[in-house]
Amino acid sequence: MQSRIIGALFILFSGTLQAAGEHVACQQPNAYEDYNVDTLLSIANSCQDVEVANLFFNRANHIRRVEKYIDFEQSLHRLRVGENIAYIDSYRIHIGLAEALFNKGLSPRATRTLSQLNRIYERSAEIAELRFRGYDLIADRLERRLRQAPRVQGG
Repeated sequence: MQSRIIGALFILFSGTLQAAGEHVACQQPNAYEDYNVDTLLSIANSCQDVEVANLFFNRANHIRRVEKYIDFEQSLHRLRVGENIAYIDSYRIHIGLAEALFNKGLSPRATRTLSQLNRIYERSAEIAELRFRGYDLIADRLERRLRQAPRVQGG
């Protein structure tokens, strides 16, 4: 009887129990390095927490976007048309730094941290896409506006 009560209390107060059908990565959003796009999307679809799901979705889109940019630039290179690919490296480095800085604070309960990282993914993707399409002046203006905006407060 006592073991049943302890077991029931454990289940009641354990916030880390995995929801039915939810991928284990939804509870550990910082452990994702070996996942491909399809796996990341599958994880995103299974996560109960919206911010965690958005993070895995943003990671999958980041990989797709970088692959698209690299494929395009390689096509231009084969045609012997020179193109500046610094925006690809800048985008990758920016996302890598953001992931590294936020890595320790990532958990399903850290909604503010997850929200900030998702916003970084979205803004960086928007700027990279503008540069990819040749709208460097608009991308520069957006970057300046984001730099002048008040800093996001830590949580």
